[in-house]
Amino acid sequence: MMGLIFYIALLESLGVLIVVFLRQKGFYFKSVQMLFITTFSSFAIIVLCDLTKDYFLRSESVVPLTTMISISAALIGAIAVEHAASILHRGEKISWRTLLSKENLPSVIFKGYVTSLLIVTWALTPFQTHLVRDVWGGFVYCAVFEEWYLVSLSVVAIAVVAYPCRLLVLSSRKFKEKEASSALKWFGVCWVGVSFALIYFHVFVPSHLRVEMVAIEYLLFATFFGAIAHFFGKTTILESFFEKPHPSVPVSGGESIFVTYTSKADKMKFFSAYIREGLLSGGRVIYKYPDNEDEVVREKLREGGVDVERYERNGSLILTTLSQFYLSNGLFDKEKAIKFLWELKADSVKKGYTHVRDFVDLGDFSFLGEAADEYIKYLNDEKWIGYMDKHLTELFAVNAEKVSEERLRGLTKLRTTLRTMARLIDLIEHEDRFSKALKLTRQELTGRTILFEFDPTADYEKLVGDFATEALAHVEPVALFTHKGSVIYSALSNRRAIKILLLTQRISAPQVDTLTNEMLLPANNTPLLLDALEKMLKTSPRGNLNIIFDSLSSLILLVGFEKTYNFVRYALDMLASENSTALFLFSPENHDERVASSLRSLFSNHVSYRKGSLHAVKMLESKLKAQIEG
Repeated sequence: MMGLIFYIALLESLGVLIVVFLRQKGFYFKSVQMLFITTFSSFAIIVLCDLTKDYFLRSESVVPLTTMISISAALIGAIAVEHAASILHRGEKISWRTLLSKENLPSVIFKGYVTSLLIVTWALTPFQTHLVRDVWGGFVYCAVFEEWYLVSLSVVAIAVVAYPCRLLVLSSRKFKEKEASSALKWFGVCWVGVSFALIYFHVFVPSHLRVEMVAIEYLLFATFFGAIAHFFGKTTILESFFEKPHPSVPVSGGESIFVTYTSKADKMKFFSAYIREGLLSGGRVIYKYPDNEDEVVREKLREGGVDVERYERNGSLILTTLSQFYLSNGLFDKEKAIKFLWELKADSVKKGYTHVRDFVDLGDFSFLGEAADEYIKYLNDEKWIGYMDKHLTELFAVNAEKVSEERLRGLTKLRTTLRTMARLIDLIEHEDRFSKALKLTRQELTGRTILFEFDPTADYEKLVGDFATEALAHVEPVALFTHKGSVIYSALSNRRAIKILLLTQRISAPQVDTLTNEMLLPANNTPLLLDALEKMLKTSPRGNLNIIFDSLSSLILLVGFEKTYNFVRYALDMLASENSTALFLFSPENHDERVASSLRSLFSNHVSYRKGSLHAVKMLESKLKAQIEG
C-alpha cells in the first residue's frame, strides 16, 4: 500500500512540474522549454510503467512491454537533453542545414548511437523476467538485462555526462548574468545525477543484486527535477533580452556603407566593433587597410575584443594591406581584386558562413599614387553586377581631411547609384554632438546622470537623438525606456543598435515583441523597471551604458509621484557606482512646483531645453577636471 501511495505521489509531483514548465512564458531558456518538458514526461512514463507492472496488472507477461517502453522513454529523454544542451551551447536552434555540419558531428554521433540502441531494444528484447524483492519487502516481476546490453546502456549514461552535461557547464561561461550562468551549471550537475541514478537503480541493481530499488531512484529524480525547475524559473526573459548583443554598427545584407573620419577620430574602436560583430554572428570578414597601419591593426583589433589569431587561423578573418590586395608589381590590378572577392564570396557561401563583410579602409588613397581615380572606375566595373546580395555587406572608409572634396563626392555618388541602400556615417560629426552642446568633452560627459527638462512644444527629440548618436559613434550601448506614441520613440525606433524597452499597461509580465525585437514591460511595475535597469548594467561591457528614460512625467501619471520618486532614487543609487550615462526626461509644466523641486533635488546634473536652446542649470564638476586640477 505504501508503495502505491508513493508512486501516485511521485506521478503527481512530476505532473505539477510539467504544468509549471508549460505555464511559464518569460524564461531565459525558452528555446529549450519543450525539450525539458519532453524529458520530464519521459521519466513520468517510466514511473507509470513501474506502477502498472507492480500494482495495476502484476503479471509476468506485461513486464517485457513495460520494460521496453521504459527504456525507450529513457533513451528519448537522453536525446532531448543532448539536443537542449546543443542549442544552449550554440546559442541558436539547430536547422536541417547545420545538422550535418562538422561542428554538429558529436551531436549526430550521440543521436545515432542512442537511436540504434532504441531499435535494438525492440528488435532483440535483451532481458529476462525474474521475480525479485522490492524495497517495500514484497516481491515483483522485474527485467534482468544481458551483460552486453548493460554495457551499451552504460555507454549512454557516460556519454550524457561527457557530452550534453559538459556542454551545459561550458555554456555557463558565455553568460555575464550570474543567475543564467549558475542555472546552466546546475542543469549539468542534475542531469549527471539523473543519468547515474537511472542506470544504477533501474538496470544494474535488479540485474546483479536481484532487488528492485527504484523507489530510491525516484526520490533522487524528484530532487534533481525539482532543482532543475527551480533554477529554470529563476531566470526571466529580461536576461535573454539584455544578453543578446545589439549590433553597434547595424547592417543588412546587400547594403553598402560609406564612413568618413579624420586623424583625430578613434576609428579603430568603430572598425573593431564592426569586425567583431560580423565574426560573432557567424560571418566572414575581409579587412583591407592602409599600408602604414600594418603593425597596429592587429593590436587594435585585440583591444577591441577580436581573437585575431583564432579567426585568421580558421579563415573567418582575412587581414591585408591595400597594396598587398590591390597592386601587382606596383600597379593597380583590378582584375585580381575582382576575381578574389567573387571567389571569396562563393567559398564563404559554400562553407556555411552567414554572410561576408567586405571592408576596406582607403585612408588617404596614397597607395594608388596618381592612379587614385582608377579606383572609382574599378568600383563601377560591370563585373560587379550581381555581386551585392543578401550574403554580402560592404563598408568603405576614407580619411576625409586628406581626400579632395571632388573625390569624396564621386565616391558618395557612386555608392548611391551602383550599390543599393547606401548609407553615410561621419564619425567626426557624430562623436561629440551632445557633449559639445553642454560645452563638455565626451570623457567629461561619461558617468553623469542628468535631469533633462524640456518644453513639450520644443524639438527636444533632436537633442535626445544627438545623445544616442554620440554614444553609438563611440560604439557604446544605448537603452531607451519609452512608450509607443512618444516623440522620442518615433525619432529613435528605427535605430537598430538601440535596445528599446516599451512601457505599457496592457501586460503584467515582460514580453518580447518578436516583430520589432523590443522588450515590453508593465509600466506600473517600478520594481520590475529597476530589475531591468540592474540587468542592463550587469550585462553592459565595461559599464559604459547610455540610458534614456522617457519620461518621468509619464511615470508620475501612471504610478504617482511617490513611487516615481522612489524609483528615481533607487535608479540613481544603481548608476552611482557605474560608468554609465543617463538622461531622465521631465516636463515640469505638467506638474506642480513641489513635484518638480523634489525631483530636481535628486540630481547633481540638471539641464533645460526650451525654445531651441540648451541651458545647463546645474552641472557637477567633472571627475576628470578635478583630477587634473588636483
